[in-house]
Amino acid sequence: MTGETMETVQQAVGDRTAAVNYHTCNRELFTLRKELLEQLGALRAMVNDGESDARLELALRRAESELEDVTRRIMDLNLGLVRKYVALFASRSNEHVEDLESAGKIGLLRAICSYDPDRAPFSRWAFKPIQREVLRAVRDIDHPNLNPGDFEKRPAILAAKQAYLEVAGPDAPVNYADVARRAGVSEAQVRRVLLPPRLETLHTPASDQGEDEVAWEERLVDPSPSTEDTVLRRFNLRGIGRDLPKLESRERFVLARRFGLDGEPEESLRAIGERLGLSGERVRQIERKALAKLAETIAGTSSDASGRLAGRAG
Repeated sequence: MTGETMETVQQAVGDRTAAVNYHTCNRELFTLRKELLEQLGALRAMVNDGESDARLELALRRAESELEDVTRRIMDLNLGLVRKYVALFASRSNEHVEDLESAGKIGLLRAICSYDPDRAPFSRWAFKPIQREVLRAVRDIDHPNLNPGDFEKRPAILAAKQAYLEVAGPDAPVNYADVARRAGVSEAQVRRVLLPPRLETLHTPASDQGEDEVAWEERLVDPSPSTEDTVLRRFNLRGIGRDLPKLESRERFVLARRFGLDGEPEESLRAIGERLGLSGERVRQIERKALAKLAETIAGTSSDASGRLAGRAG
């Protein structure tokens, strides 16, 4: 056996061993996660039945922490699935790799939450959720003017157009009805994909009045909060710190780090994103979602305070 052949055999054995280890680790982690979910369900049922005490609360928090840790380990073990799929788009959208990976991680997390270890291998189960989120991100980046249904049919429509031109000639006008028949879609879909509406830039003037032209961007209301809003928001968040456990763990973490609720210095969206392996924009979305969840709590807190003041005045 030559040295080159021996090296090839050793590489194949190594790859097979790595694959076995990967599947074994996944199986063990998912089995542990399933057990923790069952344990959490039992503990929460006891709390809901009014059996809550300090010891039970501690056990509940410990189980939640262990579940979060196991889920993170599964994420780390399977990040290769996300990167492998994102690599299909990296060559033409290299500057958006971080956003595509963030979208893929959302799909991976959804696959983890819906997976049963008694089913097919996880790598096969996770493919669809990862694909769905990454393709959605690709559409938002490269084709924001296409709706999801049209974007899904776009490859078939482009292939049908190419097949039509091979028969009719490269310079022939496109027969939309023929392309629609070949792609198995409606003619309206073909027109939307091949003739997408032009998206105007915000720098485009909003009128044609010469020197009086005003760009659209200058007519938009600035969505960023004022200094007063920021101060009030931080005050309210600190005042309802006891309600933060109602949020998901990642939402709690983002708000705590963003507004310094844990006593540590406040951090930027980018800094928090680096901790979580997410883009700054994704962290902003999580922050926005968490604040929306707390809006009702903030309103409730204000109402209670007003009621107490009114009672004292009376």
